[in-house]
Amino acid sequence: MADNSLSNIQQYQDIHADTESWEQLEYFLEDLYNGSLPTFATFSFQIDAIDPLAYLEMCWNKQTYQYYWEKPSDEFAIAAGDELFNISASGPDRFEEISRKYNSARELTTEFTTISHPHAGMIFLGGFSFFDEVNGQMWDSFSPASFTVPKWMIIRDGKFNVASLSVEVENFDSAADLQHYLQQKLQDITETVSQNTSAKVNENGQLSLNNHPLETGSAHAEWISSVKQAKEEINRETFEKIVLARHLTVNKDTGTTPTKVLNNLRQQYTNCYNFLIHQPSGKTFLGSTPERLGAFRNQLLLTDALAGSIQRGSTATEDAFYEKHLAHSKKDRDEHNFVIRDIKERLTPYAKTFKRNEQPEIKKLSNVQHLYTPIRVQLNDDISMLDVIGKLHPTPAVGGYPWQDASEYIDKLEQFERGWYAGPVGWFNSKGNGEFAVGIRSGLFTESQAHFFAGCGIVADSDPEAEWEETNLKLKPMLSALRYD
Repeated sequence: MADNSLSNIQQYQDIHADTESWEQLEYFLEDLYNGSLPTFATFSFQIDAIDPLAYLEMCWNKQTYQYYWEKPSDEFAIAAGDELFNISASGPDRFEEISRKYNSARELTTEFTTISHPHAGMIFLGGFSFFDEVNGQMWDSFSPASFTVPKWMIIRDGKFNVASLSVEVENFDSAADLQHYLQQKLQDITETVSQNTSAKVNENGQLSLNNHPLETGSAHAEWISSVKQAKEEINRETFEKIVLARHLTVNKDTGTTPTKVLNNLRQQYTNCYNFLIHQPSGKTFLGSTPERLGAFRNQLLLTDALAGSIQRGSTATEDAFYEKHLAHSKKDRDEHNFVIRDIKERLTPYAKTFKRNEQPEIKKLSNVQHLYTPIRVQLNDDISMLDVIGKLHPTPAVGGYPWQDASEYIDKLEQFERGWYAGPVGWFNSKGNGEFAVGIRSGLFTESQAHFFAGCGIVADSDPEAEWEETNLKLKPMLSALRYD
């Protein structure tokens, strides 16, 4: 390499990579360019502490791909931007097709890291729509299955921070050119954070709550009719449970940034998965979901049964009363047991062990409490993560039971296209680890509107008016996140 390489190493000491690490990178790049070049390469470096959402907000560019994922209570977050490449699929085999394309991409990629960490390396970010096809103009920017490898990514894992940069190798003429690019990008990250001590947001944006949207007469009448029809099918034993959802559109100020909305959500819902997927078209799917579909670590799957809901109380006594009512509600226990039974039926063929508590816990969020059962599954060695996600989706908590019998009635009884609402959203990396949540408590944002979604499970004992009020309860967090305090 050129004689000035070591001086470059000294120049970039403030990037939190030591001289030995840069020397290792120099040797790695030298070997890389002396051999058969891969198509892609990912480089991971430890960096100083950064709030990934703050960095995404500082660098926000609505004309490029942007991504965010965080569960504050786990002290884990991912911010990423700019598309290096994308893999997509549609149809009933979309999970398998994404898995095949992921394996092909991995074979074309080499990785370098200065630190040993399970999240160093290439990561695929995205998700799946609820149904295997997406129709309608609302969701025209979102494929039925879509995962993006970003050009830059920042991960916070506890007190540890890592930056990963991914490139198409042929775009750099030499090892020196690529090394200079990596050093410059890391310096840009450091300088951006040090020079911006506050978020660049428009503090004047306001949600337009015209005509109290939660109380619209036509939507209410359509909902009552749909629930009654669903109960008629349950009485005919067409299915035992179906999840119906509502769609609510509100106007918003054009200065209301998605990152501001997400920051409001993550501050209030620290035990939820807060996610954002922004497409270059300008549309953003974001939400704060309490429901984990699956977390994967070396063939260990952690998943949840989350079904059965009730409001929070305004006092400790009232809250305890509602908790006790939920715990003993036959309707809610039946709904919850459908989910547990279905998850076990789907996973048993692929599991060495299946463990859960016999009695559900109560999961308390700021506005609602749920029946909740964590499930721990040791998977067979030959089962991939995306295979399992495809088997789990959709759980009865967002679909129905039995799913094959309930599925066609969702389209018949709902008045909107679900798109990515209630679909699996998340990430997975080159080591086969990852995490997916169910895209509920969510909304699709355009420049001037927000489309929100909320659903609830309909069983034989369901009361249409009570289910309407439950959807109102689930819509309020997203509505309130649009307001500026």
